[in-house]
Amino acid sequence: MGIKKAQLREHEKILLDILANNLFNAGRTVNLNEENLNAVWCEAYAQAVTLMAFHKSDIGILQSKKCAYIRKKLSQSLANNAKIDFEHVRICNIMQKADIPCTILKGFASALYYSDALMRSMGDVDFLVDTDNFETANEILMQNGYVTSGKNHDVHDIYLGKICRCEMHFQPSGIPHGKAGVKVRKYLDDISEKAETVQTELGAITVPCTFHHGLIILLHMCHHLTGDGLGLRHLCDWAVFINSLGEKKFLDTFEKTFKDIGLWEFAKTMTFISCKYLGLKGMQWAQSADEKLADYILIDIIIGGNFGQKNADRSHESLLISSKNEKKVSMLHQFFISANSIVYKNWKAARKFKILLPFGWIFFGGRYIIRSLFGKRPKIRPNKVAKEASERMDIYAELRLFEKNK
Repeated sequence: MGIKKAQLREHEKILLDILANNLFNAGRTVNLNEENLNAVWCEAYAQAVTLMAFHKSDIGILQSKKCAYIRKKLSQSLANNAKIDFEHVRICNIMQKADIPCTILKGFASALYYSDALMRSMGDVDFLVDTDNFETANEILMQNGYVTSGKNHDVHDIYLGKICRCEMHFQPSGIPHGKAGVKVRKYLDDISEKAETVQTELGAITVPCTFHHGLIILLHMCHHLTGDGLGLRHLCDWAVFINSLGEKKFLDTFEKTFKDIGLWEFAKTMTFISCKYLGLKGMQWAQSADEKLADYILIDIIIGGNFGQKNADRSHESLLISSKNEKKVSMLHQFFISANSIVYKNWKAARKFKILLPFGWIFFGGRYIIRSLFGKRPKIRPNKVAKEASERMDIYAELRLFEKNK
């Protein structure tokens, strides 16, 4: 396995111990002091878990005058969370009034599995609308003050609201290509029909049923692990979710499906990591996971940070790493697949006229290089990117992503 930095640093261990205590009352001794506090805080920020780690904490050091900036940041994050949580409710209300089925993905749906939903850091609002209602939903959003950003994704369109960015999906992220993708879509076909309405202090929201939520967040984790970066926030989402089910219900609900679509080894590894590092209890089914592989994946998560915040090369490496193709391809082949995807996304005519692709490679590639030279984009370090992408691919191969498991 390729990642050579296979040892956690002191502040990383401290953060994991704090999370274990706050999430699962793990009773771990936390050696937090003035010398390492800033490093722990910065790590929590990069992993999008500042509220999970520090809010409502009984760590005495946070009460000192030197920690005023941390307390201020926590208050701001808490207020921001409340606003975005309310935005989830608003989106649901808008769509309900228009008689358009709408299901919240991740975000507030994940937060509901925490003992305090406000502790789960929020970024934007992801929601699912059936393709038949997509154009109508677009008009409804525009009528309610949302503005399209013009930056659309393979599986969602992006809108800017007064509070935060919103992503209207026609399918969840992370669905693979090929036969595995066909299987996954069949399991997700009835999301809207089986969605559940939950009453919260802020209002009613519609979220996926237990089965669909588990599948969606696991796909999302896989998507970001092999992409720009999976943060500890996503791992915590997984840990509190499966903890809410208990071992027997989890196995009854997911084992057959995850084996069928080739995510069983991944689910087992992420659960093992949650037990070892986050204090999740039980889950004997996951104890047969490869511990060395689990340790490497945890280090990989730490190195990248939430959406690659700690490593600018992650977005470039993702161009060389395939998690969606049924057949494994070389890095060079994957690079052209990714390059084509970028051109299709930004130049719709290229979808119809494939002869335009090479011109798109030159234009968009050249534009990125020019912007990186002027400091508007992260600089590309080809040798380092290729080396680390190769190491990551070797590790991810051990997870047998989307290969049917026995």
